[in-house]
Amino acid sequence: MSQISEALSQYRNRLCFMKEALYRLFTATFSVQVTMPAILKLVAVGMRNHPFDLSVQFTASACVLNLTRQGLARGMPVRLLSEVTCLLFKALKTFPHYQQLQKNCLLSLTNSRILVDVPFDRLDAAKFVIRCLCENEDPKIQTMTVSIISILALQLSSDQITQLEELSMAVKKLLTIVKQKTSETSDDVTFLFTLKALWNLTDASPTACKYFVENQGLPIFIQVLETFLQPTIQNKVLGLLNNIAEVKELSSMLVTEDVVRHISSLLHSKEMEISYFAAGIIAHVTSHQEPWICRGLQRNALLRDLYETVQNWPSSSCKMTALVTYRSFKSFFPLLGNFSQPEIQLWALWAIYHVCIKNPSKYCKMLVEEEGLQLLYDIQEHSEAHSQAQKIATSVLDDFKMHFMNYQRSMC
Repeated sequence: MSQISEALSQYRNRLCFMKEALYRLFTATFSVQVTMPAILKLVAVGMRNHPFDLSVQFTASACVLNLTRQGLARGMPVRLLSEVTCLLFKALKTFPHYQQLQKNCLLSLTNSRILVDVPFDRLDAAKFVIRCLCENEDPKIQTMTVSIISILALQLSSDQITQLEELSMAVKKLLTIVKQKTSETSDDVTFLFTLKALWNLTDASPTACKYFVENQGLPIFIQVLETFLQPTIQNKVLGLLNNIAEVKELSSMLVTEDVVRHISSLLHSKEMEISYFAAGIIAHVTSHQEPWICRGLQRNALLRDLYETVQNWPSSSCKMTALVTYRSFKSFFPLLGNFSQPEIQLWALWAIYHVCIKNPSKYCKMLVEEEGLQLLYDIQEHSEAHSQAQKIATSVLDDFKMHFMNYQRSMC
């Protein structure tokens, strides 16, 4: 290893030596179990000095994979990983038709440490990976690209997702994969990543939600619910349908016999997160009366069911198997102001309280920035507010004050 390291260092500008040293490094690090940042830095130098040599880029990408796989990336400096990530994307763009190099680079980029913690141009990366997904039918590349998209989508803001020119193409392709996997009754890792990618892309993105509906996403997802009974799949489907329900212009599309039948049934699931997401869909779709003009009795029954379910839930501090996250509370605000339907208000309060308990630094700040605190004070002081709604609103405000005081102490 010391000889290889010396060769990479001394002959960084001599192509024939660089090729040989990288090949030897690849074979020497195939089963490496220790973090080697100095070696990774030399690989980055080779990639940077020979950007248009396929042999160097291919072998270097394989070395990067060896040096960062299975948790090794956690011990690497963030700045080094940032440089390497940019070099991997440069190689992907320089050699778009060399499939094995594409696989090496994409497999390195599926690393959650890189996708979550390392700074790089995520918007540009998302555009490239989406194009890669849409232009490839190779199953392994499909799995890697949907995995990357599922994580990258969470790292992008709602505005950035809307800026994606490839968004419509991405939603259409992902739905095609879901439809194919459902028809094959295949709940493999590609299927799960694809559901997650669609869920995350549509989160607080009305544009992505619109593309989902336009590309027959609702009947496809109903078929998913009828084909698979696994909670992990139901959870992702309901999470996405929640995103659709939050869009006022689209929520009426969920008022169909099939959707209502499945959602009302899943409301009583033993899995807390599934019941939670089903309740969220019901809360949003029943908050608008227009779609229910001919279904008044059914709407009233759903509201009663929603109220009884929320009443029977454990406290908002309970643990769910799936981590519930929100980009914004704005879709909750119409529900919080709905004093004529306490069932809806109760669900929104329970949801806000739950995430504020789990991640106070993020969500207490969000309440302030989005001006949601006043809505909680309104509930607390409203003469016609439900007593339990007032109780939860008071708990949220008390926890907010406690978090704010702790924050002030930590700054002193």
